[in-house]
Amino acid sequence: MNQSVNQVAQWIQEAERIVAFTGAGISTESGIPDFRSAGGFFDQLSGKRYSGEEALSLPFFNRYPELFFENYRTTLDFPDAKPNFGHQFFRLLEEKGKQVSIVTQNIDHLHEAAGSSVVYPLHGDATKWKSVKTNKPVPAHEVQWDEKGIAVDSKGDRLRPDIVLYGDQLDEHVVDGAIKALQQADMLIVIGTSLNVMPAAYFIEEFRGRHSVLINRTEVAQMDRFDLAIKEKSGEFLNKVWQELK
Repeated sequence: MNQSVNQVAQWIQEAERIVAFTGAGISTESGIPDFRSAGGFFDQLSGKRYSGEEALSLPFFNRYPELFFENYRTTLDFPDAKPNFGHQFFRLLEEKGKQVSIVTQNIDHLHEAAGSSVVYPLHGDATKWKSVKTNKPVPAHEVQWDEKGIAVDSKGDRLRPDIVLYGDQLDEHVVDGAIKALQQADMLIVIGTSLNVMPAAYFIEEFRGRHSVLINRTEVAQMDRFDLAIKEKSGEFLNKVWQELK
């Protein structure tokens, strides 16, 4: 493992532009369950008459808003979660003068909370809200809950979290920024993702740089496409890399 730590540290030192492509696994050390792992969001939602993916779809939101928000509050809303070292690591690299971009499939806002200045949240941000009627942003402090447990504004108009549900389109500006960052990067660090969620998982094909690293606790189908694959908790491994860089 020391050899892997040394190698990743060396590649980081050599790189000017770094992209971190992150999935749910980077946030498990902050107490947020992985969507698809055993006991994760999908398992919690499945078996309750609807599959996890169906319960997080746009048609489900429109047809069953009460059930949607019940699921949302119990399985997607973690307001007390704090960034762990896996998130903080990339802000520290920025402070060392590296150009770091985060491309994340997560909706937990923890990269932003950790202080990363360039974050492309492919699936939106669960800390932000918008009007269903106008699609315009609504400040989180203005969100109210009606007697059915549905999020509404002061006029009683329905709101929704600003996340990409199944059936939604990805934000064009976020996608363009993420692709450009990947194409210009010298190094790619992929963390905590099965690379099964499309189309986001295709994005790493845009990387044309020198070195790519995967950090994931379990094996994934595309593991052999990386220069180095590490099966360890991301926060713990990146802490070792940081000690080496210091």
